[in-house]
Amino acid sequence: MRLKRRFVVENDDRFCNHLTMRFSAAVLILVASACTLPEATRGPVTTTATTTVMVTTATVSRTSTTASAATPPVAESSTVTTSFSEVASVRIAPEREGGYQRRLFKHWSDLDGDGCDTRREVLIEESIEPVTVAIGCSLQGGRWYSAFDGVETDDPSTFDVDHMVPLKEAWDSGAWAWDAARRQAFANDTTLADALIAVSASSNRSKGSKDPAEWMPPLESFRCSYVAAWLAVKRAWELSMDEAEYETIETWTQKC
Repeated sequence: MRLKRRFVVENDDRFCNHLTMRFSAAVLILVASACTLPEATRGPVTTTATTTVMVTTATVSRTSTTASAATPPVAESSTVTTSFSEVASVRIAPEREGGYQRRLFKHWSDLDGDGCDTRREVLIEESIEPVTVAIGCSLQGGRWYSAFDGVETDDPSTFDVDHMVPLKEAWDSGAWAWDAARRQAFANDTTLADALIAVSASSNRSKGSKDPAEWMPPLESFRCSYVAAWLAVKRAWELSMDEAEYETIETWTQKC
């Protein structure tokens, strides 16, 4: 379940479509009655099989369904604000050296048991065109935009789902002390909209495990949003920053 959208909702019609897609069936009835969409566009999905389950935050259909498109991404640099107090609340500490192994963070799990793992759930949410979720949570159709570098694709295999704060960076910043369950929760965090983002594979590989002192998105218009998202994840998970990382975030806070 992702509690808020990463991109700005541009109009009421898309807002209603998004809500009816993301909320549980019980809430769906209330939301649909509040929206002023034409009858033909109220339903969040169309079904092509006899057994139907709504695509919601709790369930994604195991039968073929079509999810409504997300709002296309926009540059957010002019609207992102991060206060000095938010930066100051993060603990400064040297990074822990050694011990990291990717397998220690069990990722792309199906924690909510809806048949779709975390990677696919992010791809479904962030598609800027309608995407069909078929049996086994295979995705058909859809189109994705990489906020890191502006690349678009209709082939999700060319995109990675990036951990905004990379797993190794999390380990070095405090996750080394977590138990396996907390590390898994971090690696599959869909409760914080900033934690995971679908981006081009090339930009994700370029970033690697670097922090903002070492790497920033090539697309300059996204850098303020990137810094705000990085800070949000660090604060939410109570992860520390090293001095160079902290100073970089502080500098960008003043710029943005």
